[in-house]
Amino acid sequence: MLEAQQLNNALGAEPKLHIVDIRSPAEYAAGHIPGAVSAPYGQWRGPANNPGQLSDTAYFEQLTRQLGLTDQQPIVVYSSGADTTDFGAAARVYWTLKYLGLTDLSVLNGGFLHWQKTRQSIATDTPQVQASQFTVQNNPKVVIFKEELLNKIAQQDTRYQLLDARPPAFYQGKVKAPTASIGGTIATAQNAPFGQWFNKDDMRVRPVAEIKALVRAQGLDQAQETVSFCNTGHWAATNWFVLSELAGLQDVRLYPASLAEWTQDQESLPMDNTPSRFEQLKTKLSKLVAQ
Repeated sequence: MLEAQQLNNALGAEPKLHIVDIRSPAEYAAGHIPGAVSAPYGQWRGPANNPGQLSDTAYFEQLTRQLGLTDQQPIVVYSSGADTTDFGAAARVYWTLKYLGLTDLSVLNGGFLHWQKTRQSIATDTPQVQASQFTVQNNPKVVIFKEELLNKIAQQDTRYQLLDARPPAFYQGKVKAPTASIGGTIATAQNAPFGQWFNKDDMRVRPVAEIKALVRAQGLDQAQETVSFCNTGHWAATNWFVLSELAGLQDVRLYPASLAEWTQDQESLPMDNTPSRFEQLKTKLSKLVAQ
């Protein structure tokens, strides 16, 4: 994690940074961190019905090469910093790069908004990018897929903890995302809302000491392995980043497709906190009345 002043101090230094701006093309054109390349968040996401689904290796290899990314230079990812949800975009791209085999990675705390607030320099030119020859080497230690997670639940594996990063109303089945076919949470999950990791007075992630204190207070440092999920692997990326990269927990993995995939499966995969049929009908009726 880098603060704005730290990043500013590193501009122009050696080794040269690769700075990746994942905001929209219009936002990038209006002003960006000097030297940053544009790689909008949508390029890192899956289809509309399953946004957290990972694209194939060939796609990501082409994308990283076009951006000039290599494993020889540090990479900094930043998003808008507009709110706490926005941080999940930077965390998800950071996680994706780590999954692809890159390791010298950072996220700008507070995003571009905090960069502006601290009156750092802003550029409007588009830098020339020299394509790289980076070869993707997927890192299985940071990811878990549906079949393995289902097997852990079936075997009643007690060595890992399954953390739902969504706000409590989602976890409790009171509301659901459009990508989920049913409300509730994956069976055996406990709730660890992503919003707790941010300062109350701005959109930056809390200091590491505070993060570690929260982790200890909730007993999140006791399991041998941690799996993070949400609706589409966005909020869950924040939990993954905080627990793995800041709190320093070992063996933290992200379920990238999360509940969008889990609830859309042709088989009824194990869930907790699902609404009763009466509650589901009541919700549908209330939506019809609202129209």
